[in-house]
Amino acid sequence: MIGRTSGRLFYVVFLPFAVALNLVLGVLVLSDLRPSGWLGGLELASGAFCCAAAGWLAASAWATSYWGRAMARQVTTWRQMADAIFVWLEDTPLPSDALQRLSQSLDEAKVQPRSTA
Repeated sequence: MIGRTSGRLFYVVFLPFAVALNLVLGVLVLSDLRPSGWLGGLELASGAFCCAAAGWLAASAWATSYWGRAMARQVTTWRQMADAIFVWLEDTPLPSDALQRLSQSLDEAKVQPRSTA
């Protein structure tokens, strides 16, 4: 539960703040640009980097949101399919020998404690 809360806090509070801060810093640096020599190139590069970092962080937030919704839709669809399959299986009569084989295979698949030598 703590992991989900801190993850939400990161995406709801910190990430938008970081995007806005990087965008503001980038615009401030680029608006006060006086290209003269190599310092002007450094100012241009740092302003462009701040804007690029803001774009990257915004894209990260969008992708996380998009793929989270897509995965939720997939889970819902698969649960509905599994429910339909289980309803169908409950209505299908099974022969007793098939149930006996299933019971035997489940017994064989049980995890047995390993001996430590």
